[in-house]
Amino acid sequence: MNAKPSIQDEIESVLKSFMSKVRSVGTEQVPLSEACGRILASPLYSFRPSPSIDVSAMDGYAVRISDLDAGEIPVASTLAAGMPPTTLPSGFAVKIFTGAAVPEDADIVIRREDCQELPNPRVTTSIRVKIAPSDCQRGQNIRRRGENAPLGAEILSAGCCLGPNAMAGVATFQEGAQLSVFRRLRVGVINTGDELLPPGVPIEPWQIRDSNGPFLTSALLKTGWAEPVVERVQDSLEQIRLALSEKIESCDAILLTGGVSMGDSDHVPEAIRQAGAEILFHKLPIRPGKPILGAITEDGKPILGLPGNPVSVAVTFRRFAYSILQQAGGGRPSLGAMSVSVQADDDKTLPLVWFRLVSQNDRGAFVVEPSKGSGDIASLATSIGFVEIPPGEPTTGTRLFYPWN
Repeated sequence: MNAKPSIQDEIESVLKSFMSKVRSVGTEQVPLSEACGRILASPLYSFRPSPSIDVSAMDGYAVRISDLDAGEIPVASTLAAGMPPTTLPSGFAVKIFTGAAVPEDADIVIRREDCQELPNPRVTTSIRVKIAPSDCQRGQNIRRRGENAPLGAEILSAGCCLGPNAMAGVATFQEGAQLSVFRRLRVGVINTGDELLPPGVPIEPWQIRDSNGPFLTSALLKTGWAEPVVERVQDSLEQIRLALSEKIESCDAILLTGGVSMGDSDHVPEAIRQAGAEILFHKLPIRPGKPILGAITEDGKPILGLPGNPVSVAVTFRRFAYSILQQAGGGRPSLGAMSVSVQADDDKTLPLVWFRLVSQNDRGAFVVEPSKGSGDIASLATSIGFVEIPPGEPTTGTRLFYPWN
């Protein structure tokens, strides 16, 4: 008899089914100088080996091992990185710098610190090797052609996000000046709520600053592969429907905040239905963020309704929406989570998946951030991310950590 799936397994099954219906955006060619942060559309193959020629791994002298018994070896020439290789005359050494092409017929590069440099009237300089020939091995201090990557090796796979480290590979292994990437994902962000006011305007005690818009805008811009199109609408079914219909036409994915619960002004589910999209899930056994909603359009555009409280928006975006949008943008979905040891001052448990904000103390330990609930923006602002607590388990222990950055 098969064991009943855990709550976490059920959540992952729902998400997997949802993501199987998400369509990715198209591709475009961009200059390499504009590729950082974008998602690679085709694998990157090395157009030449790395290194492309045998090169010196040290500053020193390239010699034949058979010449080491001669005692004093005259220096014929000097090679620096970027210079074409030369031949090595019999009985001579070549002064060589790190990264320079090793001369033909050289067996070894002797480190400069292992040589005594002597004046030589005939060739300016000679060397005497200070280490025994028996301690010298053929190929020592030489990086062989193709030892990092042979010709045609796959360096980066399609779907990877091109960070600074990947751009070093692109600059080295991409033969042309253009790169195929997925175009930036246009994400419509619709913030619902009669009570919301933008930052910087006069505000009454009963009104609320819109923090969800700035959070989502910042989070999307930070990816490098998404661009937000933000709109604030009142809690009106017609206004939400009109805004949603426009975003479905002009954007590749849509995020809505607020209006997904069971209140009289929670119109998002009905607006989604009227806009012609199919709701695939509504409510997950999580806290905060239980009312989260996922819908899909006929042409595979994801629509995610996030609960309106700021901590709920932040957590559900980071835990669920981010990987869904990443796939829509052509990327390989990645949660970017890591296991950490976390400490809590309580032994509370919940019968669902619990996301708790955390920070790091002066000793670098992960500790639960004091929080008054899903509307506590002060705790959200000072946290570094959150941990995921399985149902029925206390917080203290080894947990999955989702950093904001």
